[in-house]
Amino acid sequence: MASLSRRHWLKMLLAASGGVVAWKGLELAMNSPLTAQGPQTNVNAGKLGQAHAELGNWVYLTPQKLGGGTHCCDMGTGKTLAWISYWNYGDTCPISHHLAAYPSTDPYKGFEFVNSTQGGDNVMIYGLPTQIKSRGILDRYGQGNNIYRVVFDGQSMNLIENIAETTGLGMGVHTVIYPDAGGFAGADGQKDICGFFDRPSLKEKSKVLMAFRADWVPNNKTELERTWFDGGALRLSRLSPAAETGKYDYEGTRGNKIDWEMVPMAESLVYRGLLPGDSPRSLVGLDAVVHHPGNRYSALVLRMPAAALIVDRTTWEPVCCLHTPEGSPGNLPVRKVSSSPDTWEIRFDDCKCVAHEAGFSPDGKSFTMMNNITQNNMPVFDTSDPDPRKWRKTSTFVKDPLWKGEFPSPFHLCFSMDGSKMFVSVLHPKPGNSACVAVDTRSWKIIKKFENIGPDCQTMAVTYDGKYVLQIFSGFQRLSSGVFIFTQDTLEPVGYLPNFGGHHDCVIVPRENRELLNSRCTTL
Repeated sequence: MASLSRRHWLKMLLAASGGVVAWKGLELAMNSPLTAQGPQTNVNAGKLGQAHAELGNWVYLTPQKLGGGTHCCDMGTGKTLAWISYWNYGDTCPISHHLAAYPSTDPYKGFEFVNSTQGGDNVMIYGLPTQIKSRGILDRYGQGNNIYRVVFDGQSMNLIENIAETTGLGMGVHTVIYPDAGGFAGADGQKDICGFFDRPSLKEKSKVLMAFRADWVPNNKTELERTWFDGGALRLSRLSPAAETGKYDYEGTRGNKIDWEMVPMAESLVYRGLLPGDSPRSLVGLDAVVHHPGNRYSALVLRMPAAALIVDRTTWEPVCCLHTPEGSPGNLPVRKVSSSPDTWEIRFDDCKCVAHEAGFSPDGKSFTMMNNITQNNMPVFDTSDPDPRKWRKTSTFVKDPLWKGEFPSPFHLCFSMDGSKMFVSVLHPKPGNSACVAVDTRSWKIIKKFENIGPDCQTMAVTYDGKYVLQIFSGFQRLSSGVFIFTQDTLEPVGYLPNFGGHHDCVIVPRENRELLNSRCTTL
């Protein structure tokens, strides 16, 4: 930024392209540039004024969660290109949750994305004085767990398939594209199921390549609070569709173990008996899948035992289990215990903490996951070996002395295009403003903090030219929301964009498969 001329900055200020609210300290930034080298530096992101910056021609896709739809924004002009509302298609409680976009050579002319939605009692956890449940709106068509397949045709968004209805696999959390763009994986932490899907042509329906269910068998069967801490067995079972219908039986709320989702740090509500349901003791919190860039292996993210179960997508069998807590073994063996149905088991001596979001570096050499509540750190796994059974947890953990207890805690992550930095959102409790930190991936030390960004910082997206990072914040669905932007290379704060509707996730539509490695494919 320091190298840019004042004339160029004035041009950017007057151009108003992208509508970004920029740093009041612009003059200071030109005279004293911040860099990614040296000791950690902090920025109070809340002290910002208004200016404009050129972001580039990117299509930014964001779900509205309680707004019930999704929209895409042209970052080059600041205009919304198109939006869709799932209410209009008969979904009476569409909580537009997470999404992922397939690559498009020209996203402005068209692209395809998959969008999970929640529903049911998940709408009741935000303190809304609503009559939606008493009026029956959450019955059948308001139960959620739909997976919408949507196409933008250059003018409008068009719903072409409800994959949950087609297959019977209803899931409401993360959707994650394969590195070869040949399909996607979805998961649901209320049901502890995940599914792997193909990518059909626009006129065909989706097919399930494989589906699994995970269950916890505790050592301690009497004390709920010790159900996971005292260890046990994780069992992964292969699911099969009904012979009569060719469909699975997991639509809507079918298969829910708990009545509503585990929001961040809500694992403690489960083991304290404060999150009801049909089977909380068997919960593992399988609410995401991420893919290794090599395109053969996928990691099933398991929140309650703090683990990532590695599945080989060429054989559809688990090969090992990465255990993330500090002080625990890093790579646990998998044993097949049944063939009817196929079932595998992993033994845990204990579970020292819970864990949440996870991801691989774009070169596939590192993996990390968020240890939370009783530990607050990010383990660094060496995943460079072709055999996942040789992946190892190193002695390095990303830490911050301020990460304690439930909050503040590391949350979502992504990497810079060159892989030299990892960006981590840091969640603070409602109504406080959350933060984002930059980590040097050579030392795995925090080198920059952007504090006081906004309430409920969620996922991040990076522009594929290596210039910017977009940190979305959703305001816990009732407070302020927007996008905070900073530079990938020099870690300079740029400013804010407005974002309407309590957005909960974000992706920049990739233009080629290579860009998927820095999109909703390898990280959450």
